[in-house]
Amino acid sequence: MERGQLSPISTEIEISAVAVSASAVPTMVHSATSSSADSWSTSYSESAEAGEDVEHDVLWQRDSDDVLTIPKLEPLEDDDFDMGDLKEAPRTPVPESKAATPSQMKIKRPRGRPRKHPLTPQVTSNKVAKGRSKTGCITCRKRKKKCDEAKPRCLNCEKNAVVCEGYHEKTIWKSGREKAEEERQKRHSLPHITLQPIFQGVETPEDMVFLNHYISHLSGVLTVEGQHKNAFKDMLLHMAVEHRGLMHSILSLASRHIDYDTPYGIKILTSNPKISLTSLLNRSQFHHNAAMEKLCEPVGSENGPKNNTNLSPRYGQMLCLLLQTLAEGNANGEHRLHLQAYKNLIQENPPPDKAFLIFITEFFQFRVFADELIRYPDMQTPRLATHDWEPWLAIRPARLIGIADGLFHYLAQITTIRNTIRANMSAGVDPVVDYTSLYRAAEIDSAIREWTPHWPPGDSRDRVGLLYKQMMWVYLFRTIYPPSLSSPPLQLSNPSANILPLSPTSQPHSARTPPSSERPTSSHTTPPRAESPPPIRYPPHHDNRITIAVDESLAILDSFKPSDPVQTLLLIPCLVIGCASFAPAQRQRVRISLRTVRGYTGLRSCDRVGEVLEEVWRLMDRGDWARVWDWQGVARSMNLDFSCT
Repeated sequence: MERGQLSPISTEIEISAVAVSASAVPTMVHSATSSSADSWSTSYSESAEAGEDVEHDVLWQRDSDDVLTIPKLEPLEDDDFDMGDLKEAPRTPVPESKAATPSQMKIKRPRGRPRKHPLTPQVTSNKVAKGRSKTGCITCRKRKKKCDEAKPRCLNCEKNAVVCEGYHEKTIWKSGREKAEEERQKRHSLPHITLQPIFQGVETPEDMVFLNHYISHLSGVLTVEGQHKNAFKDMLLHMAVEHRGLMHSILSLASRHIDYDTPYGIKILTSNPKISLTSLLNRSQFHHNAAMEKLCEPVGSENGPKNNTNLSPRYGQMLCLLLQTLAEGNANGEHRLHLQAYKNLIQENPPPDKAFLIFITEFFQFRVFADELIRYPDMQTPRLATHDWEPWLAIRPARLIGIADGLFHYLAQITTIRNTIRANMSAGVDPVVDYTSLYRAAEIDSAIREWTPHWPPGDSRDRVGLLYKQMMWVYLFRTIYPPSLSSPPLQLSNPSANILPLSPTSQPHSARTPPSSERPTSSHTTPPRAESPPPIRYPPHHDNRITIAVDESLAILDSFKPSDPVQTLLLIPCLVIGCASFAPAQRQRVRISLRTVRGYTGLRSCDRVGEVLEEVWRLMDRGDWARVWDWQGVARSMNLDFSCT
């Protein structure tokens, strides 16, 4: 090919598509002698490689001084050639998936031998904006640094010597139904465990109510001791932890003591949503039955040392059952069964613990002597109190009045005289008080006058001791002065003429004649007088000494505060003093004292004492002095047989 043409497509040179005439293009003439090496003519035949046909030739010509002037374009045979008719050569067909977009630039073939393992071609793509990651570690999120999210610790934190706090737990949203199903599966998958009660017998919320009531309230009202040395907690409760029967007895006692009609009982029901009145009553009956079942179990050998150890809780059970009769106000004589069981057991098998022996001896013996004030002598039931009783050990420290100091020995002796006089009255013997009884009463009177309580200064039991001393004298005086069988009931024709003063310092006034300070003057009209109070009826041959003693005793009763622990000891004086209160004002003071004792102790035996006193006072108003003197017989006629402690 002698002449070559330069195609604007093959040389990749952009030439303006302008029609140029042949005359305007300078030509370059070569000599015939010029070698091919010096020739500037260039032939391009790479149209096949580029996929294009060569349609034009460009001839380059140099002048004499070898200076390139203007490339010469050879005229074409077809003068009518138009650049607009130029078309792109067809390309090699390429799969549609690999075809480059028009905006992509053509990638040149790299130089050199092809790679054995060619590199992955870089595919340019539009940059996609990526949102901020929220799965990085806690530390990087706080520091606002990029996290590599390595587990379990971020490498970025380790590189920067920062403690990696780990990652937040990935939470997956679940519907309410899915959550409920998951909880149900967890409950079914968990193993079942049973928590055994820490104390034997205390197993339900009702039991905890009973135990709390015993510890916080009941144990304090059963004794005069302070909370720091309360035997009902220090001794009984410690034994109950190891003895199931005693624990049942304590819980049964506490359950029977709660009065659910009072504000205290209502508060217990409202503050514990897990319990109800029915559940409390059912649980109370359960503990009572379990306590009786344990009490009736055989102990074993009577002479073995193990028997003595086991008998201490048995004494505790009898003590709780006796107190339960007081809490319930039992009036069928059940308390006497427990007292008799104690006397039979204590003689042969006393408990080995000396401190516990002293405690139960004083507690039971106090109730044995007090039973003399209600028990009606009956040949079928033996008498519990004896004149010659002596404690096995010295009762120190003393908690109650009348046992360690010996005052209640005189109570048993006075009751013996009373039983003799009652028998003489029933037989119609006259006189009913024989010489022997009078002589014995004189000795008792002398001993009562010499008796002196010994309590530390400031202890309220010192005043209670004086009250017991006065009460014992009233009991002796009322015993040896029964009404005469030959004297008829006193008939008052003029009630005001027989009114006696309530105390030595008071002056008698006629019911019809008011004192001078209250008389209206003549200048004023006399106001209408109110109805006169009912007359005070005294027994025949009434002695004013008994009135003075009753007034002094009531003054001591009124001096105690309602929250004083000695209220536990005041029920016996209320009974004895009340049976000698003939005046309505005295009776009202006894009622107030009785309600105070009931409010402090919560024992329903106070209600039984009140019933007996109301009947005795009714008999006083009728003038039935024989029955007034014998209040034990009055209680028997009312079918009331209870412990007045």
